Parts: sequence; structure tokens; C-alpha cells
Amino acid sequence: MHVRRLAAVVLVGSIVPVTALVAPSASAQQSAPANPRISAFVSDSTPASGEQFVVRGKFFRFGEPAADRPVKVQAWRDGAWNQLTGARVTTNDEGGYRMRLILSQTGQRDLRVVGVSPAGSRNAFHRFTVTVH
Repeated sequence: MHVRRLAAVVLVGSIVPVTALVAPSASAQQSAPANPRISAFVSDSTPASGEQFVVRGKFFRFGEPAADRPVKVQAWRDGAWNQLTGARVTTNDEGGYRMRLILSQTGQRDLRVVGVSPAGSRNAFHRFTVTVH
């Protein structure tokens, strides 16, 4: 039994230094590229059915404005994100976008903007809700 206790102590003692060696330092975390991010602001969170409202924001990649990148709007329907027809624009030189939307289906609508990154890179997403009456 004494041998088992000794083995447990050695095992625990050996795990702590390995974990400390594997954990990244603060400087390594700061130098890692930032995830892409996108903002979304709506002009009216309670538009009437068939009424136009605007979604605008900015798209950033690696902390810099994502110029000339596609931004699209998707709606959550039937358990999946579906592209809204015609809801696609391209960002300007400052990573900004502005999109006019018209929704006809009434009720609470779960939407998201998607900042499309180049192939092989992660896209940016921002969810928002509007209530169409």
C-alpha cells in the first residue's frame, strides 16, 4: 500500500510541471491573430411587415478593417441558418457595410450577419433579433 501512495505522489508531481510547460505565456496569447468580428446595428428593431429597415456595421479581420469582403444576412428557420434572398453587400475600404432589408413574415425573427472571410479562414457572425408586426 505504501508503494501505491508513493506512485500517486510521483504522478501528481509530474503532471503539474508538464501542465505549466504546455500553458501558453501571455505574450504568446497576445501575438495570436484575433478572430474575425462583425457588428450589426438595426435602424428599427420592430419594423412593420413589408417595411424597410437598415442593418449596418463593420467587419474586421486580424484587427484591421475587412475591405471589399461580402456580408450577408441569414434567418434561423426550420433549425438552420438560411440565406435571405438578395441580402448581400460588399464592405467599403473601412470594413463598413449598410444593407436595406424588408421582411414580410411577422413575429420574432432571429437573424445574423455573416462577414465572409477568404476560403480557409473563419467567418465572423453576429446574431440579432427583430420583431416584425
